[in-house]
Amino acid sequence: MKEIKEHTISARQACVIIVMCIFANKILLLPSLMYEKSKADAIFAILILFALDLIVLPIFFKLKQLFPNEKLYNILSRKISPFLTKLIYLIFSAYFMFKALLVFSVTYVYFKQQIYQDEFLFLAIIAFIPVINHATAVGLRSFARSIELLFSIVLLGFIACLAFSLFTQLSMPIFFISNAKNFFTTIYEHTFAFGDYIFLFLIIDKIQIKKGQEKNFYFYSLLGMGLILALFFLFYSKYQITSFMHNNALADILVFSVQFNAIGRLDIIAMLTVMVITLFQLEIYNYAFSESFLSLFPKLNVYYSIAVFDILFAILYYIFIGKYEILVGSSDIWSPVPAIFINYIIPLICLIIILIELHLKKRKKKDQTYLSNKK
Repeated sequence: MKEIKEHTISARQACVIIVMCIFANKILLLPSLMYEKSKADAIFAILILFALDLIVLPIFFKLKQLFPNEKLYNILSRKISPFLTKLIYLIFSAYFMFKALLVFSVTYVYFKQQIYQDEFLFLAIIAFIPVINHATAVGLRSFARSIELLFSIVLLGFIACLAFSLFTQLSMPIFFISNAKNFFTTIYEHTFAFGDYIFLFLIIDKIQIKKGQEKNFYFYSLLGMGLILALFFLFYSKYQITSFMHNNALADILVFSVQFNAIGRLDIIAMLTVMVITLFQLEIYNYAFSESFLSLFPKLNVYYSIAVFDILFAILYYIFIGKYEILVGSSDIWSPVPAIFINYIIPLICLIIILIELHLKKRKKKDQTYLSNKK
């Protein structure tokens, strides 16, 4: 029992991890990208995408209830075949790798523009990679505690950015000006930035959820989503028709804000907040890649998965996604297809498994009742 407990996390730790996933790829570049086609109606697009994510949460709870201590890999292997499960986990590995690449690329460009004004890729890599590798090596419980410990500080920094932006010139965004085609195209193209609960499915056997704690997941989820929606609203209120030109939303809403004598530049708050959030997000995606990789190759240990992650990360970044323009330009071409499969098809498969399992249990109970009455 003690060994099992050492490899599990509490419901609150899972909740704060989910908030970090909700923040991922949404606080810097996404508001600008979504504005290009759907204008301020992007707020309604993100509402729909958040609603689709929330629908996945009860599926996770029911799957956890039916298979409380089983890995997702074992559940899928038994229910849909080992071959298809290996294929799904291979897609998982690629999915979380590209999530990590996207987070790193966007944040790297942000810091290059704000601080260094020049290339500092080597410095960024030696600063980020050892930290996220160590988090994966020590295990989920340890880095979940770190996120839980610093969560209040991150939340305070995020809220401070939103609050200080109120001292800038704001005006109500103009809604309902995009056509239906552009609106739904925006939803489709940016699906990859969502799917925030998939990580929970991957670590379903490692989460301890006591009776009544399900509501905590909804509370933290709505908190994270509410902050993102507030960011989008304030960003569009500040920049209006020029929103597409500003690529660092959380920092850009502080531009031209009041400078208090005792504080100086307020954008340091955004820098520190983005840095900590990015580290946590990279830790989560590195661990998710490792979990997927080790499920495919169970005889290997975590250090092999870390080495594979680092090598693939370097190769893909330098050869395929090294240029920021390539990353942004390709996001609406290749990313929606795997995102739709992972974000929605996998939970749908889990829902089908749940319904079949409930049907079998109901049938078994009915047969037992019949045999009991017959005796």
